[in-house]
Parts: sequence; structure tokens; C-alpha cells
Amino acid sequence: MDINPVSGLGNIIKNTPLTNVVDNSLKLDKNPFQSLLDKAVDSLNAVSAQEMNSEKLINDYIQGKASLEDVMIEVEKANLSVNLAMTVINTSVTTIKEIMQMPV
Repeated sequence: MDINPVSGLGNIIKNTPLTNVVDNSLKLDKNPFQSLLDKAVDSLNAVSAQEMNSEKLINDYIQGKASLEDVMIEVEKANLSVNLAMTVINTSVTTIKEIMQMPV
């Protein structure tokens, strides 16, 4: 059984220098801390949206518009999101405290 090489990849690799790929991916419009902070705020907004979605589904269940299974799944998703967010926040705070206590 003969194995044929994948055609087309050679041209892509030849026409895309690695420096362009790396340089374009590392361009930052802001400083790294501001970028990280913006991502953290976006993540917390997503957790908040997850909670609001589960509350809406609970209200729909009360009105008979949603099934119990859907409500339980959404509530558990929101619960997991909140727990993960709290774990990340607590770990970040602990890490910052440890960094601040390091002798310079």
C-alpha cells in the first residue's frame, strides 16, 4: 500500500514565513496586564450570563415552559462556572500575595 503525501501543504509552508506567524500573534494593542484583565472581566461576564440564563430557565420551568432536565443541566452549568471562577480568583489572589512577599 502506497502512502501519498498531502498536496498543497508545501506551498502554504513555503509562502508563510514563521516570523510572520509569530510576530502577528504576539502583537499587543495594550500592555499584557491590561489584556489579561480584560480577558478576566469578559470571563466573569460570561459566568454572569450563564447564571442569568439558568434563572430564566427556572422561571420558564415555574411557568411550565421548560423541562426539569433542562433546568437542572443549566443550573449545574452555572454552578460549575461560578465554582471555577471562584477557584481562579482565589488562586490569583494567593499568587499575587506570594509575589508581593518575595524579597527583591
